[in-house]
Amino acid sequence: MSEEYPPLPRVHPIMAAIAAGALWGALGYAVLWGLSPIVVGRRFVVSLVGTVLFLPVRLVLWGIRAVEAAAGRPFELADTSWWIGATAALVGAVMAVGAALVVRALVRRLRARD
Repeated sequence: MSEEYPPLPRVHPIMAAIAAGALWGALGYAVLWGLSPIVVGRRFVVSLVGTVLFLPVRLVLWGIRAVEAAAGRPFELADTSWWIGATAALVGAVMAVGAALVVRALVRRLRARD
């Protein structure tokens, strides 16, 4: 290794999962709300690939629908939706951390067998 460049800091896998998951949710929100140059149609969004790509946002929207159904009326959300993006980022981070913990447990189990 060259003395010219210091070594890159090591990133904990859970921190990387938090960042990746939050980015997953935030980017999904940005695409679905038209805040990015990427345009997708309803047909893609409801497809299997679209559902997986936009899963954090879709989970937030399904949660909103469930709460609206429980309340017996729709909510007026047209004026402010930034919190949906923030919640989607949080949901994405939680999902990614969960996946990272499962992978970590599986790797440890496989190493313990050897």
